[in-house]
Amino acid sequence: MNDVIIIGGGPAGSAMGSFLSKAGISNILLEADNHPRPHVGESMVMSSVRVFDEIGFLSTLETEGFVRKYGASWHEIGGREAAITFSEFPQEGIRQPYTYHVDRSKLDLLMLKHAQRLGTQVYQGATVKEVLFDGDRARGVRVKFADQEMDLECRMLVDASGRQTVLGRQLKLKKNDPIFDQFAVHAWFEGVRRGEPETADYIHVYFLPVERGWAWQIPITDTITSIGIVAEKDVFRQFRGRPEDYFEHYVQSNKGLAQAMAGAVRLNDYKTEGDYSYSMNSFIGNGWVLIGDAARFVDPIFSSGVSIALYSAKYASEQIRQAFATGNFSEETFRPYEEKVRAGVGVWYEFIRLYYKLLPLFTHFIRSKTHRIEVLRLLQGEVYDRTEVPVLAAMRKYIEAVEKTDSHILKGQLAEIPIDDLPVPE
Repeated sequence: MNDVIIIGGGPAGSAMGSFLSKAGISNILLEADNHPRPHVGESMVMSSVRVFDEIGFLSTLETEGFVRKYGASWHEIGGREAAITFSEFPQEGIRQPYTYHVDRSKLDLLMLKHAQRLGTQVYQGATVKEVLFDGDRARGVRVKFADQEMDLECRMLVDASGRQTVLGRQLKLKKNDPIFDQFAVHAWFEGVRRGEPETADYIHVYFLPVERGWAWQIPITDTITSIGIVAEKDVFRQFRGRPEDYFEHYVQSNKGLAQAMAGAVRLNDYKTEGDYSYSMNSFIGNGWVLIGDAARFVDPIFSSGVSIALYSAKYASEQIRQAFATGNFSEETFRPYEEKVRAGVGVWYEFIRLYYKLLPLFTHFIRSKTHRIEVLRLLQGEVYDRTEVPVLAAMRKYIEAVEKTDSHILKGQLAEIPIDDLPVPE
Protein backbone atom coordinates (compact mmCIF):
# COMPACT_ATOMS: atom_id res chain seq x y z
CA MET A 1 0.00 0.00 0.00
CA ASN A 2 1.47 3.32 -1.12
CA ASP A 3 0.85 6.49 0.86
CA VAL A 4 0.28 8.77 -2.15
CA ILE A 5 0.08 8.14 -5.89
CA ILE A 6 0.59 11.16 -8.14
CA ILE A 7 -0.61 10.99 -11.75
CA GLY A 8 1.55 13.18 -13.98
CA GLY A 9 5.12 14.45 -14.00
CA GLY A 10 4.67 18.06 -15.05
CA PRO A 11 5.38 21.00 -12.71
CA ALA A 12 2.27 20.29 -10.59
CA GLY A 13 3.11 16.62 -10.04
CA SER A 14 6.80 17.21 -9.42
CA ALA A 15 6.09 20.05 -7.00
CA MET A 16 3.61 17.84 -5.14
CA GLY A 17 6.15 15.03 -4.96
CA SER A 18 8.74 17.47 -3.64
CA PHE A 19 6.45 18.89 -0.95
CA LEU A 20 5.34 15.45 0.21
CA SER A 21 8.85 13.99 0.23
CA LYS A 22 10.12 16.95 2.25
CA ALA A 23 7.28 16.27 4.70
CA GLY A 24 8.26 12.60 5.01
CA ILE A 25 5.19 11.24 3.20
CA SER A 26 6.12 8.48 0.76
CA ASN A 27 4.81 8.94 -2.76
CA ILE A 28 5.12 7.51 -6.23
CA LEU A 29 4.71 9.50 -9.43
CA LEU A 30 3.41 7.92 -12.64
CA GLU A 31 4.20 9.77 -15.88
CA ALA A 32 2.85 8.50 -19.19
CA ASP A 33 5.54 10.15 -21.32
CA ASN A 34 9.30 9.80 -21.20
CA HIS A 35 11.05 13.07 -20.41
CA PRO A 36 12.25 15.28 -21.93
CA ARG A 37 9.03 16.03 -23.77
CA PRO A 38 7.98 19.15 -25.73
CA HIS A 39 5.56 21.49 -23.97
CA VAL A 40 4.32 25.03 -24.54
CA GLY A 41 4.15 27.50 -21.64
CA GLU A 42 7.65 28.87 -21.40
CA SER A 43 7.37 31.99 -19.25
CA MET A 44 7.05 32.12 -15.45
CA VAL A 45 5.39 34.76 -13.27
CA MET A 46 7.20 36.18 -10.24
CA SER A 47 5.16 34.35 -7.60
CA SER A 48 6.49 31.04 -8.96
CA VAL A 49 9.92 31.93 -7.57
CA ARG A 50 8.60 31.62 -4.01
CA VAL A 51 7.49 28.02 -4.51
CA PHE A 52 10.64 27.07 -6.42
CA ASP A 53 12.56 28.34 -3.40
CA GLU A 54 10.38 26.45 -0.90
CA ILE A 55 11.02 23.09 -2.58
CA GLY A 56 14.75 23.82 -2.95
CA PHE A 57 14.69 24.09 -6.73
CA LEU A 58 15.67 27.74 -7.15
CA SER A 59 19.41 27.02 -7.22
CA THR A 60 18.84 24.61 -10.13
CA LEU A 61 17.13 27.35 -12.15
CA GLU A 62 20.16 29.53 -11.56
CA THR A 63 22.86 26.96 -12.33
CA GLU A 64 21.06 25.75 -15.48
CA GLY A 65 21.19 29.27 -16.90
CA PHE A 66 17.53 29.86 -17.74
CA VAL A 67 16.87 33.32 -19.17
CA ARG A 68 16.02 35.82 -16.45
CA LYS A 69 12.71 37.64 -16.88
CA TYR A 70 12.65 41.13 -15.35
CA GLY A 71 9.37 42.46 -16.75
CA ALA A 72 6.72 42.51 -19.45
CA SER A 73 5.89 44.75 -22.38
CA TRP A 74 2.75 45.33 -24.47
CA HIS A 75 2.84 46.57 -28.06
CA GLU A 76 -0.07 48.33 -29.68
CA ILE A 77 -0.74 47.66 -33.35
CA GLY A 78 0.82 50.93 -34.45
CA GLY A 79 4.02 50.28 -32.51
CA ARG A 80 3.49 52.15 -29.23
CA GLU A 81 4.83 50.22 -26.23
CA ALA A 82 3.97 50.04 -22.51
CA ALA A 83 6.17 48.10 -20.09
CA ILE A 84 6.32 47.11 -16.42
CA THR A 85 9.31 46.02 -14.35
CA PHE A 86 8.87 43.49 -11.55
CA SER A 87 11.22 45.35 -9.22
CA GLU A 88 8.58 48.10 -8.94
CA PHE A 89 6.66 45.82 -6.55
CA PRO A 90 8.97 43.62 -4.46
CA GLN A 91 7.14 40.54 -3.18
CA GLU A 92 7.38 39.17 0.33
CA GLY A 93 9.50 36.03 0.45
CA ILE A 94 11.14 36.64 -2.94
CA ARG A 95 14.74 37.83 -2.77
CA GLN A 96 15.34 38.56 -6.46
CA PRO A 97 13.81 41.04 -8.96
CA TYR A 98 13.29 38.49 -11.73
CA THR A 99 11.69 35.19 -12.62
CA TYR A 100 12.53 33.00 -15.64
CA HIS A 101 11.78 32.09 -19.23
CA VAL A 102 12.31 28.38 -19.76
CA ASP A 103 12.53 25.54 -22.21
CA ARG A 104 9.67 23.54 -20.71
CA SER A 105 11.05 20.19 -21.82
CA LYS A 106 14.20 20.97 -19.83
CA LEU A 107 12.39 22.51 -16.85
CA ASP A 108 9.94 19.63 -16.49
CA LEU A 109 12.73 17.05 -16.60
CA LEU A 110 14.79 18.94 -14.00
CA MET A 111 11.77 19.27 -11.69
CA LEU A 112 11.03 15.56 -12.04
CA LYS A 113 14.64 14.69 -11.16
CA HIS A 114 14.49 17.10 -8.22
CA ALA A 115 11.41 15.37 -6.80
CA GLN A 116 13.15 12.03 -7.29
CA ARG A 117 16.23 13.20 -5.39
CA LEU A 118 14.00 14.27 -2.50
CA GLY A 119 12.47 10.79 -2.31
CA THR A 120 9.63 10.55 -4.84
CA GLN A 121 9.59 7.22 -6.69
CA VAL A 122 9.27 8.19 -10.37
CA TYR A 123 8.03 5.84 -13.09
CA GLN A 124 8.03 7.13 -16.65
CA GLY A 125 6.20 5.46 -19.51
CA ALA A 126 3.47 4.51 -17.02
CA THR A 127 -0.01 5.31 -18.33
CA VAL A 128 -2.84 5.45 -15.82
CA LYS A 129 -5.85 3.81 -17.44
CA GLU A 130 -8.30 4.22 -14.58
CA VAL A 131 -8.58 5.47 -11.02
CA LEU A 132 -9.90 2.72 -8.75
CA PHE A 133 -12.56 3.35 -6.12
CA ASP A 134 -14.13 1.65 -3.12
CA GLY A 135 -17.54 3.27 -3.27
CA ASP A 136 -16.71 6.97 -3.60
CA ARG A 137 -13.25 6.66 -2.00
CA ALA A 138 -10.22 6.57 -4.30
CA ARG A 139 -8.08 3.53 -3.50
CA GLY A 140 -5.52 3.37 -6.31
CA VAL A 141 -4.97 3.20 -10.06
CA ARG A 142 -4.81 0.74 -12.90
CA VAL A 143 -1.59 1.53 -14.74
CA LYS A 144 -0.05 0.21 -17.93
CA PHE A 145 3.71 -0.44 -18.02
CA ALA A 146 4.87 -1.52 -21.48
CA ASP A 147 2.32 -4.20 -22.42
CA GLN A 148 1.24 -5.10 -18.91
CA GLU A 149 -1.46 -3.64 -16.68
CA MET A 150 -1.42 -3.75 -12.91
CA ASP A 151 -3.31 -2.24 -9.99
CA LEU A 152 -1.52 -0.05 -7.45
CA GLU A 153 -3.14 0.76 -4.11
CA CYS A 154 -2.79 4.01 -2.17
CA ARG A 155 -4.22 5.94 0.75
CA MET A 156 -4.33 9.20 -1.23
CA LEU A 157 -4.59 9.95 -4.98
CA VAL A 158 -3.38 13.19 -6.60
CA ASP A 159 -4.34 13.88 -10.21
CA ALA A 160 -1.70 16.14 -11.76
CA SER A 161 -2.25 14.78 -15.26
CA GLY A 162 -2.54 18.22 -16.84
CA ARG A 163 -4.82 18.69 -19.80
CA GLN A 164 -5.28 14.92 -20.01
CA THR A 165 -7.53 15.38 -16.95
CA VAL A 166 -7.56 11.66 -16.13
CA LEU A 167 -9.90 11.76 -13.15
CA GLY A 168 -11.95 14.67 -14.45
CA ARG A 169 -12.79 12.70 -17.59
CA GLN A 170 -13.46 9.50 -15.66
CA LEU A 171 -15.87 11.22 -13.24
CA LYS A 172 -17.27 13.53 -15.95
CA LEU A 173 -16.32 16.63 -13.96
CA LYS A 174 -14.99 18.71 -16.84
CA LYS A 175 -16.84 21.72 -18.22
CA ASN A 176 -15.45 23.83 -21.04
CA ASP A 177 -15.42 27.57 -20.62
CA PRO A 178 -18.34 29.20 -22.48
CA ILE A 179 -16.32 32.32 -23.31
CA PHE A 180 -12.82 31.26 -24.29
CA ASP A 181 -12.15 29.07 -27.30
CA GLN A 182 -8.69 30.27 -28.22
CA PHE A 183 -6.29 28.71 -30.71
CA ALA A 184 -2.53 29.19 -30.98
CA VAL A 185 0.05 28.61 -33.71
CA HIS A 186 3.63 28.82 -32.47
CA ALA A 187 7.27 27.94 -33.20
CA TRP A 188 10.84 28.74 -32.19
CA PHE A 189 13.02 31.14 -34.16
CA GLU A 190 16.53 32.51 -34.30
CA GLY A 191 17.28 36.08 -35.32
CA VAL A 192 14.27 37.71 -33.65
CA ARG A 193 14.92 41.34 -32.78
CA ARG A 194 14.13 41.58 -29.09
CA GLY A 195 13.99 45.38 -28.81
CA GLU A 196 15.88 47.74 -26.56
CA PRO A 197 18.56 46.20 -24.30
CA GLU A 198 16.65 47.06 -21.10
CA THR A 199 13.56 45.11 -22.23
CA ALA A 200 15.15 42.47 -24.48
CA ASP A 201 14.56 39.68 -21.94
CA TYR A 202 11.00 40.72 -21.06
CA ILE A 203 7.99 38.82 -22.29
CA HIS A 204 6.54 40.86 -25.15
CA VAL A 205 2.84 40.78 -25.97
CA TYR A 206 1.60 42.21 -29.28
CA PHE A 207 -2.02 43.20 -29.88
CA LEU A 208 -3.47 41.90 -33.15
CA PRO A 209 -6.36 43.45 -35.16
CA VAL A 210 -8.72 40.51 -34.66
CA GLU A 211 -11.11 39.40 -31.92
CA ARG A 212 -9.09 38.51 -28.80
CA GLY A 213 -5.94 38.37 -30.87
CA TRP A 214 -2.44 38.65 -29.46
CA ALA A 215 1.06 37.29 -29.98
CA TRP A 216 3.78 36.30 -27.54
CA GLN A 217 7.54 36.78 -27.80
CA ILE A 218 9.49 34.78 -25.21
CA PRO A 219 13.29 34.40 -25.12
CA ILE A 220 14.19 30.73 -24.56
CA THR A 221 17.98 31.08 -24.79
CA ASP A 222 20.34 33.88 -25.77
CA THR A 223 19.53 33.18 -29.43
CA ILE A 224 16.23 31.24 -29.55
CA THR A 225 12.86 32.97 -29.22
CA SER A 226 9.38 31.47 -28.99
CA ILE A 227 6.72 33.28 -31.03
CA GLY A 228 3.03 32.41 -30.88
CA ILE A 229 -0.10 33.79 -32.53
CA VAL A 230 -3.34 33.49 -30.50
CA ALA A 231 -6.92 34.28 -31.52
CA GLU A 232 -10.40 32.82 -31.40
CA LYS A 233 -10.53 29.36 -32.98
CA ASP A 234 -13.07 30.63 -35.54
CA VAL A 235 -10.49 33.13 -36.77
CA PHE A 236 -8.18 30.26 -37.69
CA ARG A 237 -11.01 28.23 -39.23
CA GLN A 238 -12.11 31.13 -41.42
CA PHE A 239 -8.57 31.81 -42.64
CA ARG A 240 -8.62 28.61 -44.72
CA GLY A 241 -4.90 28.53 -45.24
CA ARG A 242 -1.88 26.69 -43.94
CA PRO A 243 -0.82 27.34 -40.34
CA GLU A 244 2.39 28.97 -41.60
CA ASP A 245 0.41 31.37 -43.82
CA TYR A 246 -1.92 32.19 -40.94
CA PHE A 247 1.08 32.81 -38.68
CA GLU A 248 2.83 35.10 -41.15
CA HIS A 249 -0.36 37.04 -41.92
CA TYR A 250 -0.79 38.05 -38.28
CA VAL A 251 2.91 38.67 -37.72
CA GLN A 252 2.61 41.37 -40.36
CA SER A 253 -0.53 42.85 -38.76
CA ASN A 254 1.40 44.44 -35.88
CA LYS A 255 4.14 46.92 -36.74
CA GLY A 256 6.38 46.03 -33.80
CA LEU A 257 6.01 42.28 -34.32
CA ALA A 258 6.72 42.56 -38.03
CA GLN A 259 9.90 44.48 -37.26
CA ALA A 260 10.94 41.94 -34.62
CA MET A 261 10.43 39.04 -37.04
CA ALA A 262 12.16 40.60 -40.05
CA GLY A 263 14.96 38.18 -40.92
CA ALA A 264 13.99 35.59 -38.28
CA VAL A 265 14.66 31.94 -39.14
CA ARG A 266 12.29 29.21 -37.92
CA LEU A 267 13.97 26.30 -36.08
CA ASN A 268 11.15 23.76 -35.67
CA ASP A 269 7.75 22.87 -37.06
CA TYR A 270 4.72 25.01 -36.33
CA LYS A 271 2.65 23.61 -33.48
CA THR A 272 -0.97 24.28 -32.61
CA GLU A 273 -2.81 24.44 -29.29
CA GLY A 274 -6.54 24.66 -28.66
CA ASP A 275 -9.26 24.18 -26.02
CA TYR A 276 -7.75 26.87 -23.87
CA SER A 277 -10.07 27.15 -20.88
CA TYR A 278 -12.00 24.71 -18.73
CA SER A 279 -12.74 23.86 -15.13
CA MET A 280 -13.87 20.90 -13.03
CA ASN A 281 -17.09 20.80 -11.02
CA SER A 282 -15.01 19.66 -8.07
CA PHE A 283 -11.30 19.65 -7.27
CA ILE A 284 -11.63 17.25 -4.34
CA GLY A 285 -13.24 14.03 -3.16
CA ASN A 286 -12.78 11.28 -0.62
CA GLY A 287 -9.13 10.32 -0.90
CA TRP A 288 -8.37 12.42 -3.99
CA VAL A 289 -7.51 15.92 -5.18
CA LEU A 290 -6.96 17.54 -8.57
CA ILE A 291 -4.11 20.03 -9.00
CA GLY A 292 -2.73 22.19 -11.80
CA ASP A 293 -4.26 21.87 -15.25
CA ALA A 294 -6.05 18.71 -14.13
CA ALA A 295 -8.28 21.00 -12.03
CA ARG A 296 -8.49 24.26 -13.96
CA PHE A 297 -6.98 25.79 -17.07
CA VAL A 298 -7.39 29.48 -17.85
CA ASP A 299 -6.29 31.37 -20.92
CA PRO A 300 -2.48 31.71 -20.77
CA ILE A 301 -2.29 35.41 -21.72
CA PHE A 302 -0.55 36.22 -18.39
CA SER A 303 1.61 33.06 -18.18
CA SER A 304 -0.31 31.92 -15.10
CA GLY A 305 -0.29 28.16 -15.82
CA VAL A 306 2.87 27.04 -14.02
CA SER A 307 2.18 29.39 -11.12
CA ILE A 308 -1.28 27.84 -10.63
CA ALA A 309 0.30 24.38 -10.89
CA LEU A 310 2.87 25.18 -8.21
CA TYR A 311 0.49 26.87 -5.79
CA SER A 312 -2.20 24.22 -6.14
CA ALA A 313 0.47 21.62 -5.32
CA LYS A 314 1.60 23.67 -2.33
CA TYR A 315 -1.87 24.21 -0.89
CA ALA A 316 -3.08 20.67 -1.60
CA SER A 317 0.05 19.20 0.01
CA GLU A 318 -0.73 21.14 3.21
CA GLN A 319 -4.16 19.48 3.45
CA ILE A 320 -2.70 16.08 2.56
CA ARG A 321 -0.24 16.42 5.43
CA GLN A 322 -3.17 17.16 7.70
CA ALA A 323 -5.03 14.11 6.37
CA PHE A 324 -2.10 11.85 7.23
CA ALA A 325 -1.73 13.46 10.64
CA THR A 326 -5.41 12.90 11.53
CA GLY A 327 -6.17 9.81 9.46
CA ASN A 328 -9.09 11.69 7.90
CA PHE A 329 -9.06 11.54 4.09
CA SER A 330 -12.62 12.72 3.60
CA GLU A 331 -13.58 15.35 1.06
CA GLU A 332 -14.09 17.92 3.81
CA THR A 333 -10.44 17.63 4.85
CA PHE A 334 -9.44 19.04 1.46
CA ARG A 335 -12.14 21.74 1.31
CA PRO A 336 -9.80 24.59 2.40
CA TYR A 337 -7.52 23.72 -0.53
CA GLU A 338 -10.33 23.91 -3.06
CA GLU A 339 -11.69 27.16 -1.66
CA LYS A 340 -8.31 28.85 -1.69
CA VAL A 341 -7.36 27.76 -5.20
CA ARG A 342 -10.79 28.50 -6.69
CA ALA A 343 -10.68 32.00 -5.22
CA GLY A 344 -7.16 32.67 -6.50
CA VAL A 345 -7.80 31.31 -9.98
CA GLY A 346 -11.06 33.25 -9.96
CA VAL A 347 -9.06 36.46 -9.62
CA TRP A 348 -6.89 35.42 -12.58
CA TYR A 349 -10.00 34.57 -14.60
CA GLU A 350 -11.77 37.86 -13.87
CA PHE A 351 -8.61 39.79 -14.69
CA ILE A 352 -8.24 37.95 -18.01
CA ARG A 353 -11.89 38.49 -18.97
CA LEU A 354 -11.66 42.22 -18.28
CA TYR A 355 -8.33 42.36 -20.09
CA TYR A 356 -9.81 40.83 -23.23
CA LYS A 357 -12.75 43.22 -23.01
CA LEU A 358 -10.36 46.17 -22.89
CA LEU A 359 -7.90 45.18 -25.61
CA PRO A 360 -5.93 47.30 -26.45
CA LEU A 361 -7.19 49.83 -23.90
CA PHE A 362 -5.54 47.75 -21.16
CA THR A 363 -2.37 49.82 -21.57
CA HIS A 364 -4.27 52.70 -19.91
CA PHE A 365 -3.98 50.78 -16.61
CA ILE A 366 -0.32 49.96 -17.12
CA ARG A 367 0.46 53.65 -17.61
CA SER A 368 -1.83 54.80 -14.77
CA LYS A 369 -0.09 56.09 -11.64
CA THR A 370 -3.17 55.06 -9.64
CA HIS A 371 -3.49 51.47 -10.89
CA ARG A 372 -0.02 50.50 -12.13
CA ILE A 373 1.20 48.79 -8.95
CA GLU A 374 -2.08 46.91 -8.50
CA VAL A 375 -1.86 45.64 -12.09
CA LEU A 376 1.72 44.65 -11.41
CA ARG A 377 0.68 42.64 -8.33
CA LEU A 378 -1.77 40.67 -10.45
CA LEU A 379 0.71 40.12 -13.26
CA GLN A 380 3.19 38.78 -10.71
CA GLY A 381 0.65 36.20 -9.53
CA GLU A 382 -0.35 37.71 -6.18
CA VAL A 383 -3.92 36.39 -6.34
CA TYR A 384 -4.32 34.17 -3.25
CA ASP A 385 -5.66 35.20 0.16
CA ARG A 386 -6.94 38.51 -1.21
CA THR A 387 -10.26 39.93 -0.05
CA GLU A 388 -10.33 42.77 -2.57
CA VAL A 389 -8.69 43.69 -5.86
CA PRO A 390 -9.43 47.39 -6.43
CA VAL A 391 -8.03 47.54 -9.95
CA LEU A 392 -10.60 45.02 -11.20
CA ALA A 393 -13.38 47.32 -9.98
CA ALA A 394 -11.63 50.22 -11.72
CA MET A 395 -11.45 48.24 -14.96
CA ARG A 396 -15.19 47.52 -14.74
CA LYS A 397 -15.92 51.20 -14.11
CA TYR A 398 -13.79 52.23 -17.08
CA ILE A 399 -15.58 49.76 -19.36
CA GLU A 400 -18.98 50.93 -18.14
CA ALA A 401 -18.12 54.58 -18.78
CA VAL A 402 -17.07 53.81 -22.35
CA GLU A 403 -20.09 51.61 -23.07
CA LYS A 404 -22.66 54.06 -21.73
CA THR A 405 -21.40 56.97 -23.82
CA ASP A 406 -22.62 56.51 -27.39
CA SER A 407 -20.19 59.08 -28.76
CA HIS A 408 -17.18 57.86 -26.77
CA ILE A 409 -14.09 57.88 -28.98
CA LEU A 410 -12.92 54.54 -27.52
CA LYS A 411 -16.21 52.64 -27.73
CA GLY A 412 -15.28 50.81 -30.94
CA GLN A 413 -12.16 49.43 -29.31
CA LEU A 414 -13.95 47.35 -26.65
CA ALA A 415 -14.10 43.67 -27.54
CA GLU A 416 -17.34 41.73 -27.89
CA ILE A 417 -16.82 39.70 -24.75
CA PRO A 418 -19.45 39.47 -22.00
CA ILE A 419 -18.54 40.40 -18.44
CA ASP A 420 -22.02 40.66 -16.88
CA ASP A 421 -21.79 37.16 -15.40
CA LEU A 422 -18.62 37.91 -13.47
CA PRO A 423 -19.21 38.31 -9.72
CA VAL A 424 -19.59 41.95 -8.75
CA PRO A 425 -17.55 42.88 -5.66
CA GLU A 426 -19.46 44.32 -2.73
